Amino acid sequence: MEAEAAPTPAPGGGCSVSAEEIEKWMEEAMQMAKEALESIEVPVGCLMVYNNEVVGKGRNEVNQTKNATRHAEMVAIDQALDWCRRSGRSPSSVFEHTALYVTVEPCIMCAAALRLMT
Repeated sequence: MEAEAAPTPAPGGGCSVSAEEIEKWMEEAMQMAKEALESIEVPVGCLMVYNNEVVGKGRNEVNQTKNATRHAEMVAIDQALDWCRRSGRSPSSVFEHTALYVTVEPCIMCAAALRLMT
């Protein structure tokens, strides 16, 4: 088993991520989008990764829940907030260092929600 390098700090306080890691997480997001499509949803998948751990993930659930706010990003945000509560971590400090992997550009609602989290 290969040792994984810790993410290195990038300018602006974020972390740099290797191309291999990006591909791995995007593959998982794409699988979630496929699951959404199979469930008659708009095919969007989203992962939120903090310290190489998925702390939130979601796929569109709008049709399933009959709730227009259940976009993949909003589902992932809810899970990440729950992870923060259970871990005793500050959401703002976690979200500041969380990488977002989403299969399409977030809509204005999701973009605004994501912005409010940092």
